[in-house]
Amino acid sequence: MKKLINDLLGFIKTTLIGGFLLIVPFGVLIFLFGKALVIFRTLVSPISNQIPIEHIGGITLNRILAFLLLLFLCFVAGLLAKSQRINKRKNWLEQKLQSIIPGYSLIKGMTETLAGLESDKLNEVVLVDMEEAWQIGFLMDRIDENISTVFLPGAPSPLSGEVILIKNERLRKIDISEANAMKISKKLGQDSQKILQGKIHVGIFDKDDD
Repeated sequence: MKKLINDLLGFIKTTLIGGFLLIVPFGVLIFLFGKALVIFRTLVSPISNQIPIEHIGGITLNRILAFLLLLFLCFVAGLLAKSQRINKRKNWLEQKLQSIIPGYSLIKGMTETLAGLESDKLNEVVLVDMEEAWQIGFLMDRIDENISTVFLPGAPSPLSGEVILIKNERLRKIDISEANAMKISKKLGQDSQKILQGKIHVGIFDKDDD
């Protein structure tokens, strides 16, 4: 009975931590977005006060103008991001965010995928030969032609896990998205058949399989 209670408490603890790590980055983005809109509403107030229309579709003109201003600035920032100098600054900022926000690079890759954006920052999903079993991981970097760095997500908290250095011959690429790979970890393997069907086969585990 005591073991059952400890296992239950452990499951609740890891689930809460996993949810916290997943929600916080998005919560920060939503919070900053809301704060930006408040600031922009103040900036556009002199303009909206000169327009006799107060509401459009039940939304105040002030809010609409603030949102359009935010979209415009995002568009301008996107144009600036194409310059080499600004891009270097962006890469520096992303490196800082990776050290502050757990799983930032994975979240960023998933967000870009869901948004339909192409990115060279996406991490390949791989099967890792753990001697007695195979584990799903993310290929984070290639050290050389023989060794790679792989992140092994935990369960049910895929944003926490461990980083290993492993021989490339013990890796097998698997054609699923980062989001689906993390979903398998979050659901403790439940419904993984829907995600993995047609993606893996017995031969993929053979040592001489490329």
